[in-house]
Amino acid sequence: MLSMCSGYALTESSQTVHRFYDSVVDIYAKVPAEARTANSLGQERSGTGVVIDGGYILTIGYLVIEASEIKVGLPNGQIVPGMLVGYDHTTGFGLLKSVVPISVTSLTLGDSDKIQVDESLLILPSPQQGFSSLAQMVSRRPFAGWWEYYLENPIYTFPTNQAWAGAPLLNAEGKILGIGSLFVADAVSQGMMSPGNLFVPINLLKPILAELTEFGRRKTNVKPYLGLSSDDSSGQVVITRVNKGSPAVQAGILAQDIITHVNQIPVTTLKDFY
Repeated sequence: MLSMCSGYALTESSQTVHRFYDSVVDIYAKVPAEARTANSLGQERSGTGVVIDGGYILTIGYLVIEASEIKVGLPNGQIVPGMLVGYDHTTGFGLLKSVVPISVTSLTLGDSDKIQVDESLLILPSPQQGFSSLAQMVSRRPFAGWWEYYLENPIYTFPTNQAWAGAPLLNAEGKILGIGSLFVADAVSQGMMSPGNLFVPINLLKPILAELTEFGRRKTNVKPYLGLSSDDSSGQVVITRVNKGSPAVQAGILAQDIITHVNQIPVTTLKDFY
């Protein structure tokens, strides 16, 4: 699984990368058919998680949201039951823990604000999910998703790793800089064809980590959930879907409605809306 990492700038070379693998786990989740996200994300999901201090497993939340069963595949091949500790809709982070005691080394959180443009980075999915690969940060710019998701300064990397879901983005010291969230077609610049990945910056986890472990969710800077999907490709914010039983339904919002103002402020993009 290290064939794509041959140029990685590490003093210990592949031996060090093998050590990083000791902290990477598989995530397997089953979601009920009636779950809100079952149609869009599937009933069976898999991806990568990385063990951090305290034995917690950090991953991308859409792998485990609404899961009725979670299993964790350890580096030694053992599969153990897992549980959701916390989920943060604002960032997309999911935090898990094994139900039974495990002995897995952890990786340290790095500083995602200090990534250099020419710095060699390592995308490290679990070997069961895909190959590791070298990447570079090619841009930092806002991202707005149709599912009520907005990041001010995510990490865009190039080239693409096909096993991005939950994979940690590491620097040469093995410190976690981000967690893999998406494939994007325009990593370098908006509208420019440059397939890559989007990572949630690890610095967004630090202020809420204690809240996730204690309460299961953030307690500060909470954003409201509306329960809708929207699109701005036409130059205006159009509602494409309203979730059953959501606050949007209670407010009378319908699919194909156009959002023109929020609190009397004009909106024309998802960024404006969020």
